[in-house]
Amino acid sequence: MKIIIILLFLCLHNHFTEHALIDNKNNLTKFDCTYKDARFGRIDLSKVGLKHGIPAFRHVLKDDYFYSYNPCYPFSEESSCTNVAICQISKTGSAYYVLGLNSMVSWSITADGKATLVYSADERQTIVNLACWNEIDQLDINGEYEARHYNLTLFSKCACWNGC
Repeated sequence: MKIIIILLFLCLHNHFTEHALIDNKNNLTKFDCTYKDARFGRIDLSKVGLKHGIPAFRHVLKDDYFYSYNPCYPFSEESSCTNVAICQISKTGSAYYVLGLNSMVSWSITADGKATLVYSADERQTIVNLACWNEIDQLDINGEYEARHYNLTLFSKCACWNGC
C-alpha cells in the first residue's frame, strides 16, 4: 500500500510539474515578460524594462528607502543587489535588500482582468500591481504591508491588455 501511494504521488508530481513548465513556457518568459490570457489578451512589459543592466525606475523614494525596479531584465546596484528585478536601498546607502528576482516571478490575474506580478527573493516577496495608464510610465511604492512583504504599482500603457 505504501509503495502504491508513493508511486501515485510521483506520477501526480510529474504531471503537475510538466503542466507547470508548459504553462510557464506558453504564457511567460522571463526575457520578454509577456503574458497571454484567452479571456483578456496579452500584456507585454518588455518595452518598459531596460536591457543594459540599468533599472527603468531608479531610486524612487518612500519613507526611509529608495526602490529601484526593472521588469523583465535584471539590473545591478552595488554588490548586494546583483542581477535583480527590485532593490531596496536605505536612504543612507548603508543597506541594500533584494526584493525580487526576474527569474522568480509569477503572474496573478483576477476574474475581472486585474494583473499582478509576484516576485520573490530570499525571504522577501514583492507584489507589483499593473495599472493600465496612457501617460508616461510611473512607479508608485505602496510600502511594506507586513514584514518583508512589499507592494508597488506600475502604471503603464504596456500594463493594459493588448497595450503594447
